Amino acid sequence: MSAFLPRTLLAALALVALPAAQADTLKSEAEVRALTDKVMAQAGAGRTDDAYGMLSPYALVDIRAFETARTNARSSRMAIEALVGNSVGYEFIRSEKVGESLIKLTYIEKTERQAIPWMFIFYKAPTGWAVSTFSNGANVDALFDR
Repeated sequence: MSAFLPRTLLAALALVALPAAQADTLKSEAEVRALTDKVMAQAGAGRTDDAYGMLSPYALVDIRAFETARTNARSSRMAIEALVGNSVGYEFIRSEKVGESLIKLTYIEKTERQAIPWMFIFYKAPTGWAVSTFSNGANVDALFDR
């Protein structure tokens, strides 16, 4: 399993280093949570491509890089399902805020045999909240580091 999931994680993390794009923004922390709940509802139903699609308007990175990450996730989905089974839902784990400008929301995508952590970091830009970075991968142990 670990051979496939880190590719998605690395692709998502690589988005941070690219030039910023003009993103739509969310006006409140409640809107941020509502969006990530919708994203995770798609992920929890096995529709990773749709989950990425819901995030793309709010990404603070070059949309081409975001679409590359989305394509990588789409192509690795069948291999992931072969290892961990089908998605059977999701669970919200926690929200963490650092200062007034960063929020991290952590979820798990539930599968038949394994939890897949999803983490979203939103930055409060002058116009509102937008996705700074997100990741999903195999490191379930990281959920317990506190």
